[in-house]
Amino acid sequence: MSFAQWSLSLEHAGFFGKYALGGIYEFNASHAAELSLGFFTADGGGWNYQSNLAYRNSLWRVPWKEKIWVPLQVGVFTIYSLDGRRFFLQSPSKYPDAAYYDQTALRWGLEFGTSLIFQENRYALSYHFRILDNGFVAIYNNFRRDLQYYVSSGINFQYQF
Repeated sequence: MSFAQWSLSLEHAGFFGKYALGGIYEFNASHAAELSLGFFTADGGGWNYQSNLAYRNSLWRVPWKEKIWVPLQVGVFTIYSLDGRRFFLQSPSKYPDAAYYDQTALRWGLEFGTSLIFQENRYALSYHFRILDNGFVAIYNNFRRDLQYYVSSGINFQYQF
């Protein structure tokens, strides 16, 4: 069961930006890391950018007709917005104290996914379901909170080198 160690990744990405372009390095059949640049629009403005970093653990692989299905991937991720006008690491001084709002430029979360690897063509398709850190707080504190601000999903296309 051979697979490439490096992959080019293109994603319609949810929290990783409307679109994301990056690379994935597979350490072995179970462990992979992804670094990508996400593109998004906010408040009707132009394109903004963010960096994304993810670690994934593939729990098992199922060979299937010259393909490999990875039924469950579990991972952690962090996103960092490069738009300093709308997102911040420290609360702006106009608020009552420095910790009035938590930072918005750097977030982390958990992701769950599945992949189908087409070995003969050297590409893979993946689906990822992501939950932001503040989503766990919202789930715990308020069950009626609209989770569209804390939960997203993405479809990922990978070309393996």
